[in-house]
Amino acid sequence: MTTADVPVLVAGGGLVGLTAALLLEYHGVPYVLVERRTTASVLPRSRGLHTRSGEVFRQLGLEQRIADTARFALKAGRFGGARTGESVATAAALNLQSLLAGLADQDPSPSQFVFLPQAQLEPVLAATARERGGDLRFGTELVEFEQDTDGVTAVLREPSGARSVLRSGYLIAADGAGSPIRRALGITGTELPPTHHYLNVFARTDLTGLLDGRGFSQCEITGPQVRGLVLSKNNTDEWSFHIEYDPAAESPADWSDERCLAAVRTMVGIPDLRVEILARSAWDTSTFVADEYRRDRVLLVGDAAHRHAPWGGYGGNTGIADAHNLIWKLAAAVQGTAGPELLDSYAAERRPRAVVAVEQARLATDFRTRYGIATPENAADLTRKLDMATVMSRYRYTSTAVLPTVEATPHVPILGGQTGTRVPHWWIDAGPWTLSTLDLCGPGFTLLVSGPAGAWREAAGAAQRATGIELAVHALPTSDCTEHANVPAGEALLVRPDHHIAAGPDSGLTPAALGEVLESISGRMPTRPLVS
Repeated sequence: MTTADVPVLVAGGGLVGLTAALLLEYHGVPYVLVERRTTASVLPRSRGLHTRSGEVFRQLGLEQRIADTARFALKAGRFGGARTGESVATAAALNLQSLLAGLADQDPSPSQFVFLPQAQLEPVLAATARERGGDLRFGTELVEFEQDTDGVTAVLREPSGARSVLRSGYLIAADGAGSPIRRALGITGTELPPTHHYLNVFARTDLTGLLDGRGFSQCEITGPQVRGLVLSKNNTDEWSFHIEYDPAAESPADWSDERCLAAVRTMVGIPDLRVEILARSAWDTSTFVADEYRRDRVLLVGDAAHRHAPWGGYGGNTGIADAHNLIWKLAAAVQGTAGPELLDSYAAERRPRAVVAVEQARLATDFRTRYGIATPENAADLTRKLDMATVMSRYRYTSTAVLPTVEATPHVPILGGQTGTRVPHWWIDAGPWTLSTLDLCGPGFTLLVSGPAGAWREAAGAAQRATGIELAVHALPTSDCTEHANVPAGEALLVRPDHHIAAGPDSGLTPAALGEVLESISGRMPTRPLVS
């Protein structure tokens, strides 16, 4: 049976695939999402949403719903803190003053870090996508696909076992680190071997009496019998025990449930501890970044495109940012307002960012380096370690930015209205509401004008008629624009749907050049500097 065409097929219903689906709906693009699993994984996996991810979900109207869910994620104490020792019972707290100082150095944002394990976040995203009319097909597996110049033909295995055929304009591969889609395409990548191998044993065991209110995010276990990590899910009775093993001497199959239970009790330090194993999996700290993020009409996102250790929480959060970068470009391609160069810019912008995440996660392999604690052995690594705000929010895209012929650094020290960076946040009083500048952006392009906007409105109208690209114009007080974004009176920032500045005063943006800039960004004409 061949179903009707759909513009986009999303393969994978995890965190990144569901985010991509919600973004497609936001941009008005019909889609089908297929996921082999019938339900979300119970493994906590990613446990926190970075501030930048919060901004993405704020744009999607989900910030409050996520906050309400997160309110019940921790049953006691608060998320944070690190301990180390031979067992949880004997572990000592690390001094995290240097880390806390770095976390305090955040760029202004309307959002904040949220503790919410992936196992609890994914059902919220799936429920929202269904409520908004999304076609989500859990229990359905993509088993074959073939692409041609006009689209992708996918063979699906339905929950009943029957097969169907779905035709789509594009296929988004959000099918995880092993990505059958990536492998079928023969896409290679840059790899580094693992430094550690772990069994992740997710278990229910009540540690409230042992901890006596002293919660933690991670506890390093350095005992003679068992080494590994204990990670909190709710700070009371659900924990992830990452048991280190030597693959040269054994495999995950050698670890029976009884052996895992004994290891968990040793890690906690209570021999007769009551433990219920809820789920388990094996993983290692190897890294991979795909050489290609796009093969014609197939695009990779999240773990399908890059894989690394979870230190710093850069895995799922980087995947969310992948989807945010890709989907507005894909929507423009589907809706006919972009040329092929715009989709090419996805890999050009996001692949270097994945390389940064891989390096930062690799640097955090050592437990103390992870938390910014200096030791005689880690001085060189600490000098290369970047804070979370720099990695997640201060990265500067250059591929489609209409920049002068000067070298642009990968990261900026502060968000100050530079072309290629996330637009600065500040609060705006708009009648009965208080809005962030980020709230003014999307789903189309946005012009934030410093002072009276008459000339910009006229230019925007002409540019929109010529290109078909949606363009909103907002006139803001010059004092605010100058203070927060270095935009003098009469000038403006052109902001992409993903909150990033496409052009501004530093790239010579003028009302007369606006139409040409939009044509260049959309891939309809070669990108070139406005000024030299």
